[in-house]
Order: sequence, then structure tokens, then C-alpha cells
Amino acid sequence: MSIKTLPDFWFEPRPWMDGQWHPGGETVTVRNPATAEKIAEVSRADAATVTLAIEGAVKAQREWREISAVERGLVLKRTAALLLARKDEFARLLTAEQGKPYAQAAGEVEYAASFFQWFGEEARRVYGRIAAHPEAGREFFIEHKPAGVAGLITPWNFPLAQGAKKVAAALAAGCSAVWKPAELTPLIALAIGPLMREAGLPDGVLQIVPGRGSVVGRVLAEHPAVRVLSLTGSTATGSALMIAAAPGIKRLSLELGGNAPFIVLPDADLDFVAEQLTRLKLLVSGQVCVTANRVFVHADAEAALAEKLAVKISDARLGNGLADGIDAGPLIHRQACTEVGALVEQAVATGARIVCENRSYESDATSRDGSFFPPTVLTGVRDDMRVARDEIFGPVIPLLRYTSVTDAVRRANETPYGLASYVYGRDLAQCRAVASAIEAGIVGVNEWRPLKAEIPFGGIKQSGIGAEGGEEGLREFLETQVISMPKPVIAS
Repeated sequence: MSIKTLPDFWFEPRPWMDGQWHPGGETVTVRNPATAEKIAEVSRADAATVTLAIEGAVKAQREWREISAVERGLVLKRTAALLLARKDEFARLLTAEQGKPYAQAAGEVEYAASFFQWFGEEARRVYGRIAAHPEAGREFFIEHKPAGVAGLITPWNFPLAQGAKKVAAALAAGCSAVWKPAELTPLIALAIGPLMREAGLPDGVLQIVPGRGSVVGRVLAEHPAVRVLSLTGSTATGSALMIAAAPGIKRLSLELGGNAPFIVLPDADLDFVAEQLTRLKLLVSGQVCVTANRVFVHADAEAALAEKLAVKISDARLGNGLADGIDAGPLIHRQACTEVGALVEQAVATGARIVCENRSYESDATSRDGSFFPPTVLTGVRDDMRVARDEIFGPVIPLLRYTSVTDAVRRANETPYGLASYVYGRDLAQCRAVASAIEAGIVGVNEWRPLKAEIPFGGIKQSGIGAEGGEEGLREFLETQVISMPKPVIAS
């Protein structure tokens, strides 16, 4: 079996500040979740170091905001090109650190590059306008200006792509940024620092500070120079950040938890549904905030869909993502396996049935210390079970029966979350009607991965506020100023 090797580091595992590696404090071991092997010891930033990073970002932003939007965009587009040129190195690092299969990691590198490219193009499109004044001889100038220093907090499931979304948008707007990567996956973020310097980014515009969330997040929330906070994380973390940021009245952009419904309409092609749903649930082994959490299927089709899913899931190959031909990797750590397992156990104890489990990883001795959880298909799941109420964050597919589409839509919306959803069927008019009735920020109709750099993405209800991607993603880092001026007149 061929195993890809970890690339040689072109970065140091400690804070990247003002264009150089800064001494850190306590260290933490980063391990490959597929094998538990040590990858690196990373030095964390303490509160004093984070404060220094913010102060450096303040100085750098004064010059960055004065650079033309075209030049800012060129830096971002050069970053995209460099990422793609070094896709293999970044993908191998990402797989080793996060656990996802190499093919998925390479896809994430491409996805991250698309945000640097998109916002590199959007940077020059931050237009103001002139508005009519009710008084003769005057006019309004409406301008959009960078908000200031942005604090960026990213998760471990898409540690490169989520960083790219935020970093590229903030920098395109003319902000500087202090980026706190996830505690479990700091290496891929640190790898971006020297890459962006190579692309022409001035020192200090992007500061990268690995550290404890309780330490770095608090400083970002409380420091008066940080004017925007952008977080991708749990709803609980988002709520805590809102509270901490409230005294400073900071602008917030939050992408939080989800409980996505996946509605299979009675006329859906079940073979297509099974193929798409399997791809969706094996992506990062189900550790995705937009993955299908509740699969609503008509009672007459439940058994047939379960059988087709069982075939697809059983054919998948699980193991170390650096090995060839792997379809799904481990969960991020052993505790995650325990938590997902508890959801499945509770469901089975209260009436659900396991149709299939895939334990193909058990055949690889090198994976015995990894944090693997078997992809599982459940039938007979009810709305009151925890596996239907909680965000699973694992490769579990719970099937929930319905008898009318109206009932399925009602039940789909009975959740405090509203991030993503999916509708599958042949009648596109019916699909469109169901999609419009769903309370979610994005709906994929016969599409398992509708997220792209060109469109805004964000949640409603307790799934967040604000948007990432599209032209809307840039607005999160801009303030509006109105200047009322006399109209110029020709001197006599």
C-alpha cells in the first residue's frame, strides 16, 4: 500500500507576526488523527503575544488601506496561484494534520484558492455612489471604507478553506487581520504566512496566532482596535463571543452549527440520491456543519433507499488519508468517536435500527490507534431522538420516514438551526417550492455541495449572522460613510 509522506516544513510551528516567526509560550502536540503519530510541537501565543499581534496589525493596516484596490487584488490572486502551484504539499500537510483523504484535501486547497482569486477580483469592485440631496446645490457621497483590524477564528474541519474565506475578504476590503486557527489544526494556517509574503503581502497585514480559544478569543473580543470578529464554530462558541464582544459593539460575522435536513421527494431517483448522499456524508467523515443531518424519505421508499445506501457505504474504503484509494478518514479525535457513538447507541436503544456499518479501517494495523468511527446507516429514526436533534458531526445517516411532503417540510424546519438543506426530486417545480419553504441559508436542489466562492453563504436562526463568499462576503469588513458636500460651481 502506497503512503504519501509529510512534506518538509517551509514554516515554523509558532506565531507568524510582522513577517517573521515570533517566540511562543506553551507548546501543544499536533498528531495525525488516523495514526496518532506526532507531527509537530506548536508554540502557542499567550495574551501578551496576541496583543502585540493586534498592535502590529494596526500599524500595517494604515498603509494597507492606502494601497490601491487593484494592487491588493493582485496580491490575493498571486496567493491563489501559489496555492495551486503547491497544491500537493499543502494537501499532504492538510491530510496529515486533519485526517481527511488526500483527494479531499487537494479539493480543499483548490477551494481555498478560489476564494483568494474571487476576492482578488472583487477588491476593485468596492464602489461608492453619489446620491441626490433634497437641497439644491448639494450632493451626497456614499463611500465604503475598511472597518479596521479583523479578528478571524477558524475551525479544524476546513482549516485552510475557512481561513481563505475570511483572510481574502478582509484583505480585499483593506483591513488587516489577526487569524487564530483551530487548536487542533494550526499547521496549515501557519503555512499560509510565508506564502502570502511571497505573493507580495506587506509584513503585519496578516498575523497568525495559534493558541487557546479562551485566551486568543478573549483578547480579540476585548481589544478596542479589533473592529470585526469573524468566527466559524459552534453555536455555543458564537454566543460566548457575542457576549464578550458586546461592550465594544464590534461587527460580528458568525457561521455556526447546523442540523441540515435532506428531503427525498417521492419521485426522486434513489440511485442518484444514494450516490450523492454517500459523497456528502463521507466528506470529512461527516464532520461538516452543512452535511445532511436528517434524511427525510417517504415511508414507501425508506427500505429501498436504505438498501442502496448500505451498498454504497459498504463499498467505501476507510483509513489513513495519506494512503491511496481512501474514501474517508478518521474523526478528529477519540472523544469525537465517543460522542457520535453515544448518539447512535441512544437511537438504537429507543427503536432505531442499524442497517450497515463500515469498519474497513480495522484491516489496517497502522490505524488501530486512530480515531475512526464506522459510517453507519440508521432506519426508524424519530424526531425526538438525539441523533435527529443534535448536530451529529460524524458519518451517520439517519433516515426519518414521512407520509406527506408538507409534513416533511414542517419537521425539517422544527430546529433552532438554519444553515444548509437539500432537496432531491425529478419535478423541479416541486423542488423549488420545497426549497423556498425551507428555513436555511442555502439549499442544494439535486446538488450535494452547492457552496462556491461566487455566492454568499451564511445561516439564519441560531446558525449565524452575516455571510461569506460572493460580493456580500466583502461587506462584512466594510463601513459606510456619507459625506454631504456642496456641488462644485464654475468660478465666475
